[in-house]
Amino acid sequence: MNYVPKIDRRSFVVSAAAVGGGLALGLELPFGGPQVIRAQDGSPEVNAWVVIRPDETVVIRIARSEMGQGTLTGLAQLVAEELECDWSKVTTEYPTPGQNVARKRVWGDMSTGGSRGIRMSHEYVRQGGATAREMLKQAAANEWKVPVSEVSVSNGVITHTSSGRTTTYGKVAEAAAKVEPPKDVKLKDPKDWKIAGKGVKRLDSLDKITGKQVYGADLKLPGMLTAAIKDCPVQGGKIKSFDAAKVTSMPGVKKVVQVGDTGVAVVADTWWQAKTALDALPVVWDEGENAKVSSASIAEWLKAGLDAPEAFVGNANGDAKAAVASAAKKVEAVYAYPYQNHACMEPMNATALYTPDKCEVWGPTQNGEAAFAATLAASGLPADKCEVHKIHLGGGFGRRGAFHDYTAQAVLIAKQMSGTPVKLLWSREEDMTHGRYHPVMQCKLVGGFDANNNLTALHMRLSGQSILADVFPQNLDKGKDPLTFQGLMPAGAEHAFGYSIPNLMIDHAMRHQAGVLARREHQPERHLPGVLHGRAGASRRPGRTRIPAQADGTASEKPRRPQRRGRAHRLGQACTAGRLSRTRAHEGVQRLCGRCGGSLDYWRQQDQSAPDRRRNRSNLRRQPGPDRPASRRLVRLWPVRAVLSGVHRQGRPHRADQLR
Repeated sequence: MNYVPKIDRRSFVVSAAAVGGGLALGLELPFGGPQVIRAQDGSPEVNAWVVIRPDETVVIRIARSEMGQGTLTGLAQLVAEELECDWSKVTTEYPTPGQNVARKRVWGDMSTGGSRGIRMSHEYVRQGGATAREMLKQAAANEWKVPVSEVSVSNGVITHTSSGRTTTYGKVAEAAAKVEPPKDVKLKDPKDWKIAGKGVKRLDSLDKITGKQVYGADLKLPGMLTAAIKDCPVQGGKIKSFDAAKVTSMPGVKKVVQVGDTGVAVVADTWWQAKTALDALPVVWDEGENAKVSSASIAEWLKAGLDAPEAFVGNANGDAKAAVASAAKKVEAVYAYPYQNHACMEPMNATALYTPDKCEVWGPTQNGEAAFAATLAASGLPADKCEVHKIHLGGGFGRRGAFHDYTAQAVLIAKQMSGTPVKLLWSREEDMTHGRYHPVMQCKLVGGFDANNNLTALHMRLSGQSILADVFPQNLDKGKDPLTFQGLMPAGAEHAFGYSIPNLMIDHAMRHQAGVLARREHQPERHLPGVLHGRAGASRRPGRTRIPAQADGTASEKPRRPQRRGRAHRLGQACTAGRLSRTRAHEGVQRLCGRCGGSLDYWRQQDQSAPDRRRNRSNLRRQPGPDRPASRRLVRLWPVRAVLSGVHRQGRPHRADQLR
């Protein structure tokens, strides 16, 4: 789990095929180069975004994930628009994250979430299409020995305007792949668009309605076995014992394996055989102290935050507290917002094939590079011996983004079935039990009214968990989570409060007390779920002063933070962003990046302002040590959040419907 890959970039080679077509390596320039790069079928790669086959088929590479939202078609439209190709001949494929890292992230950010797939990449994918267009035009001009300024293109047909000679993209693609990419290309004016922004048939619809589309749960490989898993139903708990002999003779069962410290899986010929045996398997859990957590204790924990003396202010004007105190009438109301699971239609799954020399994973993921890092860490193999092949998602909403516990589990199981592909498919019960829920929250509103019943003051106190504190702590603003104040901010096009109140105070008591976070049980009354995408994260005051759990009387003893998928925080205390320890998987990815002396900070800081870069250089640096044990089990993917620059950029707020 804590293996540090030994990687020499000069000798690093990735040869695994991408989904739908392979890629050779060696490209250093963002959009191409004099060296001809070929897809698996031998077709020339004009640049990283465009492959053109001899039959005029245009293959457009899509780095983001398709999970029903239409990003695949939308990004293909943007590339095709600038490429000036025949839309009827367009198809798509996913490049692999291993190739992306090896080629200095030529495809950019592979993370898909928060409605960012098109918003955050539309410009550079258009540039990729425009660059390929100019390279194809130049190749035709070279063949005709005419200035490229005399060459035009439309619908994949290149024309020499003076002589009327024509050729097609497929005929010049080989030569175009050898053309030096232009350093500056002009993008089309949106008013001239013919494909982008237009109502076209989605590229993935036909396969979906005809049943041809393969999702992770559908994947079949030769000789593949299937696994069902059961993990400890309480966070922080462990597996105490299980009696494999009771089920090994059941139909189809091949092996019963332990998965880390907390899980057990049955591998069988079919999933139903695996699940049936798993249900019959005697398992004894050590649930630990967190089994005592209940819905009532969670509610009390949040209730204490409604009157806690310290909170992060998100919006304020006037003196709300004084105005409420002196108001002619006061109205108070308390609201509660429950945990919400992502509840993807397709449960978590991944297929892994492990040998001592190679580990490959096929699976639905919103972030290929996160899945790649999970594979690296769980397999213990160097990065040049690992690859992840992305498959369409049967729903994601954020669950398949930052955390890839299911990917790591699949690899850990496959390691015990060396040479045999194993598909891990969670049951619906497992999927609901081990979700990464939307944060729980309570809200108290206190309004002050004058004698004429006009609202003169409002104090809104939020008490609950934070998304950023756990998923992207580097984006906290001096400890405050800006995402908490969506729709409550003083200004902004999307998230402004929208009401004029003379005296206003909106603040957030961040409830990330160590020791109360517990694992989900099938009975929701028993245990406290973790925050969206993972456990609760850092709880801190400005200046990183640690806030003891006993400060406001919400804990009767020294807090102890239970751990599960990676011990990202020191046991027994709340943590600041600067205290977070990381798994060693990041070191392998770090070497792959090969920039700024091998520093991951380069990627994390590209989209941050200078002050943020300076502040973040000190964040997320602490490594596992004697007092900060690394996970012996699954993977905590801090490194990928660092690699993927631009993810939740500097705490940029999202609408509530985008937090998925």
